[in-house]
Amino acid sequence: MTTKVKRTTVRKRAGTSSLEKSSGAAPAGPQIAGRLPGQVKYLKGALFGPPKTGKTTAATSGRDTLLIQFDPDGDITETLQGRTDITVMEPQTFKETEEIVRALATTDAGLFPFVTVDSVGFMFQKFGGREINQAYMDNKNIMRPYGKAGAAASQIIHDLVSLPLHVIFTAHLQREDGDDDSVAQETALGEHEVRLAVTPMVWKTLGPAVSFIGRTYKETVYEKEGKTRNKKTIYRVSFNDGERSPAGARITLPGEVEITTSLMQELADKLESEV
Repeated sequence: MTTKVKRTTVRKRAGTSSLEKSSGAAPAGPQIAGRLPGQVKYLKGALFGPPKTGKTTAATSGRDTLLIQFDPDGDITETLQGRTDITVMEPQTFKETEEIVRALATTDAGLFPFVTVDSVGFMFQKFGGREINQAYMDNKNIMRPYGKAGAAASQIIHDLVSLPLHVIFTAHLQREDGDDDSVAQETALGEHEVRLAVTPMVWKTLGPAVSFIGRTYKETVYEKEGKTRNKKTIYRVSFNDGERSPAGARITLPGEVEITTSLMQELADKLESEV
């Protein structure tokens, strides 16, 4: 019988319900922006791509990962089933998410070397989607709830990357028939221009906060065995971002690599050996 990924919620997590409220300052930790080459100690990255191309698998491929799950279908993939080193938390509000981040800086410090947020777009929707839709239905100005949700998502991103942890965010690609609420990326990230399903307001925080960007995709190959050719699907991630680091902190990454359940752990180990 398949073992399920262990799951909990913020209300059931030991040590999070009685945390003292902070003064509002970001948790103490190294700042990401402005680091020089060779000074990066932790992976801070963003993975994006079409649905079912391995984003969550790649993002949770480090040992002892806390998966902060906003995507309702994000952790049902077969590669995550049976993983006993992943803890899934499903906050429903900004307050619950903030409590998780605060716990990572206090009661749960050192418990999770890797943290994954899946995904940034769904996080924004959790924080403000209902209020935005209600304002729209009531024919009211949506900018206030829109800005409030963007500010909340940006705060979570800022506070997470400030922690001494490996932090990976995922984001979906904007559908071709989607609206303009997305962010264009350089063509260097792929053969064609792509658009992230992330609001420009949130991208202003996420883009400079990460030191690498990866684009996931799947590739169909045919392997020859004797006289037969077998069709096989390979999931890959490309780190070709025009050789730029949004945070001003370059780290050595392969141009592109096959996605495995140990990919981020291997990259983290390599990074540690270089520092």
